[in-house]
Amino acid sequence: MADQDTIMTDAEKIRAKRLAKLGGPASSGANTPAATASAASPLASSSASPPPAASSTPAEPSSRTPEPPTENPFTQLGIAEENKPPSRIHIKPKGAVPAGDSAGLKMPAKAQDDSIEGWEDRTLSGIFRITLDPNRTRDLHGHKLYFVSGVRSELEEQDRPMRLTTDVLDQAIMESASSKFEGKSLDYLLTCWKRVSKLFRGLHNKSDPKHIILKEARRICFSYCIFAATMPEMFDEESQDVNSLADHLLVDPDNDRGICHDFMSEAVSRFNEDESIKEVMVGAVEELSRRLAKMSMNDDYKPYILTMRNFVRYQPLLLALAQSPMFLPSDIEPQDIETKTLLGPFFRLSPMQGEVALNYFSSPTTRDKAYIANSQKALRMTLQTHQDELFDVANCFIKAKDSREKILEWFALTVNANHKRRALQMDPKIVSSDGFMVNVTVVLDRLCEPFMDATFSKIDRIDIDYLRRSPRVDITDETKINADQQASDDFYGVKATGTNNFITEVFFLTVAAHHYGTEAANTKLGQLQKDVKWLEKQLTKMEVERHRYTANPGQLAFFDLQVKKIKTQIERGHSTIMATQGVLLDETTQARSMQFMRYVIVWMLRLVSPGLNLPKVPVQLPLPDNEPTAFKCLPEYFLEDIVDNFKFITRYMPHIITSTQCEELMTVCIVFLRSSQYIKNPYLKSGLVTILYHGVWPTYGRSKGVLGDALFAHSFATKHLLHALMKQYIDCESTGTHTQFYDKFNIRYEIFQVIKCIWGNSIYRENLATEARVNLEFFVRFVNLLLNDVTFVLDEVFTAFTQIHDISRLLKGAPEDMDATVRQENEEKLQAAESKAKSYMQLTNETVSMLRLFTEALGDSFTKPEIVERLAHMLDYNLDILVGPKSAKLKVENAEEYGWNPKTMLSEIVDVFLNLKTKKPFILNVATDDRSYKPSNFTKASGILQKYALKSEEDLHEWNRLAAAIQKVAEEAKLDEAALGEYPDEFTDPIMATLMDDPVILPISKQTVNRSTIKSHLLSDPHDPFNRTPLTIDQVIPDPELKERVLQWKAEILAKVRAQRAEAVVEGMDTGEGGEPMDTT
Repeated sequence: MADQDTIMTDAEKIRAKRLAKLGGPASSGANTPAATASAASPLASSSASPPPAASSTPAEPSSRTPEPPTENPFTQLGIAEENKPPSRIHIKPKGAVPAGDSAGLKMPAKAQDDSIEGWEDRTLSGIFRITLDPNRTRDLHGHKLYFVSGVRSELEEQDRPMRLTTDVLDQAIMESASSKFEGKSLDYLLTCWKRVSKLFRGLHNKSDPKHIILKEARRICFSYCIFAATMPEMFDEESQDVNSLADHLLVDPDNDRGICHDFMSEAVSRFNEDESIKEVMVGAVEELSRRLAKMSMNDDYKPYILTMRNFVRYQPLLLALAQSPMFLPSDIEPQDIETKTLLGPFFRLSPMQGEVALNYFSSPTTRDKAYIANSQKALRMTLQTHQDELFDVANCFIKAKDSREKILEWFALTVNANHKRRALQMDPKIVSSDGFMVNVTVVLDRLCEPFMDATFSKIDRIDIDYLRRSPRVDITDETKINADQQASDDFYGVKATGTNNFITEVFFLTVAAHHYGTEAANTKLGQLQKDVKWLEKQLTKMEVERHRYTANPGQLAFFDLQVKKIKTQIERGHSTIMATQGVLLDETTQARSMQFMRYVIVWMLRLVSPGLNLPKVPVQLPLPDNEPTAFKCLPEYFLEDIVDNFKFITRYMPHIITSTQCEELMTVCIVFLRSSQYIKNPYLKSGLVTILYHGVWPTYGRSKGVLGDALFAHSFATKHLLHALMKQYIDCESTGTHTQFYDKFNIRYEIFQVIKCIWGNSIYRENLATEARVNLEFFVRFVNLLLNDVTFVLDEVFTAFTQIHDISRLLKGAPEDMDATVRQENEEKLQAAESKAKSYMQLTNETVSMLRLFTEALGDSFTKPEIVERLAHMLDYNLDILVGPKSAKLKVENAEEYGWNPKTMLSEIVDVFLNLKTKKPFILNVATDDRSYKPSNFTKASGILQKYALKSEEDLHEWNRLAAAIQKVAEEAKLDEAALGEYPDEFTDPIMATLMDDPVILPISKQTVNRSTIKSHLLSDPHDPFNRTPLTIDQVIPDPELKERVLQWKAEILAKVRAQRAEAVVEGMDTGEGGEPMDTT
């Protein structure tokens, strides 16, 4: 008996400990069993207990006096305690009863099996796999049953019928769950939950006693599930730091161990009653987020995504997640957003992660194009599915009003913290990854879809004053389109009234996300390609040097290790490049992105054209001189996103652009090239040209490219495009960068391609004539720069070919004992010359071709005093190079590799001559070119043209006539030049050393120069050539007195000389050649 007392005392202590954790006090003394029963089994007094059914063997009433109930431990789970007399049953702990000991049992009679009590007993036994019969070890289906000996003992002591009821269910659950007969307590209870929920769903009559019994059993089961998750020590299990629900969330909801819809719904329904349920549910998702942060797409990430999608379907759970400290932590570093915020790890998953890219593109340098294309297709399919799921999650947060602010704040955090992603030297360790930011951008694009209709009906909802209302998007340090920092601060310092709508919020967030997301990834891709190319060159150099280390095993091993490292870097680089291209070339994603950019384009055009109902009404050009301040102070990335996005699309996937988008794209390019003063950054202007250039590339089914037809015939283009291109041709002369000298040639090459595409339309030629007639100064500046380019590129190309010719001959004829260093130096010089020739030759061909087109259309315009002399002398010089003594050095091997065809070049130069064959100023300036004009060059050119049939008979005849006319004028000019002799210093131009015919005085330096000389100089350099002070042509001071003196001096000398010349001719005629007087009658 003493042993039994000891056992009971230990049991009492265990139960008291559990009750203390549940929040209920433990009594002491003789009343402890009754108190614990009352505290641990409040369900006995619940109204959910079924009414007693008619029975032939009614239960005997308890003779014990009921004790006052203790505090209900289930109140912490939100189970309301009802004011009902306490149960008379006093459960007393007792040791296990041997399986064969059934003495003293009061088993229900067979006739009671069909009663509600019998049904309750059988049902609870089946649900919780427990039994009061020690001889019954399995149920009818063969499932193992646990004998709850403690409950049986208490029922015996209470003299109660030996049945399972909801009154004793909590004690039965405690006993069975603690036994671990079906594994851990939570595993066991979740399987019980599945069974009770399934039965409960099958009963629809709420007044049915069975419904009431199952409802109570279900409620108790859920409560103990939460206990098992939050306080496992109740079931004699060790407490864990990791949320135990997390593992079950990853299991299929239909699995016995999984968290099903019924469980989630029950949890949600109890949120307001018990805070711990919310904590454990949110804690489970936080745990999953932390685990996912260590995973990639190579791992089994799908269950995590599915769990999150299931979670956000329940609005109370979703709101609870939004309130989690992990959702939007403060003072988080940019690189930690994707691993330490709740949503970050879900958005982090991407094929652009290094290890995932290697998995898709193993041994990338050995794979063929078909393999790469298939891998990229598979990659895109996987990513599209994942991005659909991310959008589904984000959209749930957006739809719920109370969580919308939180998700918008999180998106704002992703862009505001990642400004360094657009730094010139970006450190990937201190910013978020490309995959993460691309996913953010794609999801934001999709959130914009509902308001991006084809008619732009909601575009007025996008409020420009958003940026003046303490916006989520931080633009403080952003470069503005056309305002300095002070002007920007002044403008945004004046706060706007009103509130921001959702459309405005998501619009500005998406623009910023494009800048720091997809466009930054695109920029990084270009840099990565350069880096890999550099590494490959280094590897080639290193492999050649390997033989130098073969004699030293240690050095050779170290050398091979370095080579291996570089090869690994190259392999990873190629894999990342292919993965990034696979992501960025997703047609669905880019089409959606382009649709958003349409809205940005129209919104910006409305901003600079207030009052116009764009796009229904076309933009009026030029734009007003008074640029709207709101536009000037916009972040520069608004236009940069458009430029970068469409540069990428028009180059790599132009086929996805629709005809409507073509018109809008054409419009924005022309508008800001035509009114380029609205934009400060020359890179953006050149980017607009690049879009047009890519747009006229021939593609499958479109010989003029995706933009060519619109540029060729659209009324807006025919009216404004040519002037816009000419203006950019002039503006790009100075870009403000250290590479501006070379940048301008790239830009002008692209301009030439666009002009060639549209030149077939006569309207453009008419527009060029109008420019020359109405806007003469503008036209002269354009032609002057064109001549500068022709002169420079031809000179560079001819110099390069001369070097190639000479060095090639030297190396071929070199002696065998030539010094290795000398040979290497010459080989390097040859490579440099070849590279130079290739880079300039293409531009040379296009520049000369453009000069031919323009002189053909506007011959008169090229005879202006500021132009004609430079043009004539340039043509003379290059004709001499092509057919004169120096032409032999232009012969190089494999000329086609450089794009060099001297016959075609000669034909183009001759065309320019013929286009101006009737212009007297041109003929005079060709003839008076003392440096390069030689009549023999025209004769040699004629022979070459005829020999290779480069010109028709008619053209050859015209060429010979032009040569004769120029020779005649040259002879006369030489006579006049000889007659004038030395010019007086005061009549001589100090720059060109020629006789002035229209002298002007420079205002600051007070130097006197010819007007045409200084005008030509100012076309390229707006400074006084003598003291470098700023100067414009309208500032020069005419010197009419000096002009008159020069003209008078010249006229007197020439008149005198010509009179002498005429007198000599007459004398010759009088005497005749034979000395006899001629008959002059």
